[in-house]
Amino acid sequence: MKQISFILLTIFLVACGNKVTQSPVELIAHAGGDVGVQYSNSREALEKSIADGFRYIEFDLLYTADSILVAAHDWEQFNKFTGFEHKGDTAPTFADFSSRRINGKYTPLSAADINTIFEKDTTIYLVTDKISSPVLLAKNFPRLKERMVVEAFSYNDYEALRREGYHRVLYSCMATDLTASIVKHMLLHALFSGPKIEWITMYVSALDNTAFRLVDALVNFNLALFTINNYSEIPRDKFSDINKVKMIYTDNLKP
Repeated sequence: MKQISFILLTIFLVACGNKVTQSPVELIAHAGGDVGVQYSNSREALEKSIADGFRYIEFDLLYTADSILVAAHDWEQFNKFTGFEHKGDTAPTFADFSSRRINGKYTPLSAADINTIFEKDTTIYLVTDKISSPVLLAKNFPRLKERMVVEAFSYNDYEALRREGYHRVLYSCMATDLTASIVKHMLLHALFSGPKIEWITMYVSALDNTAFRLVDALVNFNLALFTINNYSEIPRDKFSDINKVKMIYTDNLKP
């Protein structure tokens, strides 16, 4: 009887030891967050995301025709959202940009506006898209690097951002040097100078790529996935580690 009890206890302890707990993920409010319209990158979206309890809020960053950094996903979309669809993908001047309203009521944001709001509220983190130059980011957000998550579009930017002490740097699946950088700085990082890539951001639809499956099997790294609007959509079963997904961009999930 004692032997049976010991065997059962051993099985129980082994089972408990092998149980992997799913860790919570950090939510990123995509393009400012949902404010009745998605991808607005607007002041009202930012204010609502803060009120809803988001800690990470993402903005797409573009330059106007007169070289002022502002929040917009692309000019074709912005022109359509603001009633200027006939202008196609033509960039507006900053004065024109500022005078428009998204869907007739939401306020466009400049990088300066974003910087001011994030400097006042030290509980939130700025996630950036489209621009990853450390020079440009430092110029526009000079005191936010310890609260910035930057999507890097080249390994040079990734390395420089890491060196400058940015809070988190996500190496983008849309980087032009993607393949070479993954081979050098993930698979063979010990042979090359520069920091190992520790974070990747990518589309959920790209996870079945054969090369990605190989890297996932061989290397430890963290993932930020876009875009996920239901917790059941997090594809934990696709990875060697069910907790590999640490951040998700979302349009309508709430913290």
